[in-house]
Amino acid sequence: MTQLQRTPFTELPCVDQALSPWQSNIMAGNYAFERGALLEARDKYTTAHTLASRLLSQFSQAKICQLVLTAIEHCCPALVVAAHNLADTYKAMNQTEQACQWLCDVHITLSHLCQHPCQTVRTVVVHHHHKTYIELVQFAKSYSHYPQLIAQINNTLSYTPDQKATVH
Repeated sequence: MTQLQRTPFTELPCVDQALSPWQSNIMAGNYAFERGALLEARDKYTTAHTLASRLLSQFSQAKICQLVLTAIEHCCPALVVAAHNLADTYKAMNQTEQACQWLCDVHITLSHLCQHPCQTVRTVVVHHHHKTYIELVQFAKSYSHYPQLIAQINNTLSYTPDQKATVH
């Protein structure tokens, strides 16, 4: 396996430009969160999450080249940051079920990407997948008195992408 040289973010104008709205929304969400404007923070983080999710989906389906790999290296943490900020916002709003859902959703998204055909992409994704795993475990420890959340987290942590979704 060959090691790919990482290109600094500043040398990738298209990635920088693509993630600029994400960064603006994260910063605005952080500012709103710090002011206690939780609904505004939630909305900004949701927009940031949507942007990162779309970009990650597009880049993960593109023909793999150095630019695409570098874009994925930036989009993965962008998605995780947005999801974790949303979870923190929902926790601050005392809406633990929604917080748990965001953490589970990002972990499952990355679980799917861990199946990418390119080893380098899988390596990038696994790093962030591990972070979402740790966050879910910490969440479970903090909310161990909510058995339905623990069950949801256990289900997420044992999830494999080849499982078929069921409708209840």
